[in-house]
Amino acid sequence: MVVLRIHEKVGSRRFSNMPSAKALASPVRKCPITGAALPNFFLQRFALVAHPETKKPWFLPRDLETKAPVNHQTVEAQAQEGASHPGHESTEASPLETAQQTPKYTGTGQIEPTPGTRSIQKPGPSAYTLSSQRLLQELQHEKSPYSKLYKKLLRMSDHGNTKLGSLITTATWRHDMDIVVLELLRRRVVEGLCHFSKISEKADRRKYILKCESWDEVKDLKHRGCLLYLGTPNMMSSEPTSGYVPPRLATMDLGPVRYGSKLAVHNLCELLGEEHVAHLRQESELPREGSLYLLGRQATVNLQMILWKLQGYMVWKQGQQQDMPKKVVQKD
Repeated sequence: MVVLRIHEKVGSRRFSNMPSAKALASPVRKCPITGAALPNFFLQRFALVAHPETKKPWFLPRDLETKAPVNHQTVEAQAQEGASHPGHESTEASPLETAQQTPKYTGTGQIEPTPGTRSIQKPGPSAYTLSSQRLLQELQHEKSPYSKLYKKLLRMSDHGNTKLGSLITTATWRHDMDIVVLELLRRRVVEGLCHFSKISEKADRRKYILKCESWDEVKDLKHRGCLLYLGTPNMMSSEPTSGYVPPRLATMDLGPVRYGSKLAVHNLCELLGEEHVAHLRQESELPREGSLYLLGRQATVNLQMILWKLQGYMVWKQGQQQDMPKKVVQKD
């Protein structure tokens, strides 16, 4: 789990608007599987939903729904279908797959909704787990101490007094739930970046995303939120690039500045994957030609929080988080 730290003293108003402060100020909830009580920013909520056709109960992740307009939203059925592991095909479509059909792409690159799509039914009772991909994976491992504990999710939570009985026991939990949540988080990040990129491309609008020609240029920019590294345009993230390539999460020390002396650096090639980065560059003109971008201003705080949540959710490997070197060498 990524721990958000406050590195400096700031005014109360500025502090309350920081992503880390908002995360820590979210309501405390308990993960009944691990017993951890944390601000719900660090947790993932699941609710029981009746399948729109069979009426059978399913567990579905909540609070990850698209905020895009209906006529341009990315259909979550793709996230569900694309997340399935090979060789584990389900004989019954999930509520999301049934409620929202595969979208059609027009010649302009926009998504055209399929006629007759239906919204998901109102969810039932919900409970929280740690927002951890590794924990969701453990729920499916027979030899894990957490194996199948999702069946006790609502019984062990604050909703434990509800008389759900056999309904919880028979509820379907996707075998690839960890990948479903990962895909939904990634889609929300791309959705937000596309939104702010298109606004920033307009000459008469505020710049929420700024292209940086070098790492040193960042210190001279205002309204700093976090840095986004997209890799060299038209190159795969695994290929060599010029200059410093940060790990999945790094911090940049800006030195003696009044606010924001530590800046988070998100390597989107590793965080989102090559397919989502390619989609981001295809949908928005601003990210196409650059490698390094500054995301900032108050309106982007919620998007910055989703980036932090995605970082904390994904499985961590050695070397994926570190501070940047004091002096970044720029290669020609």
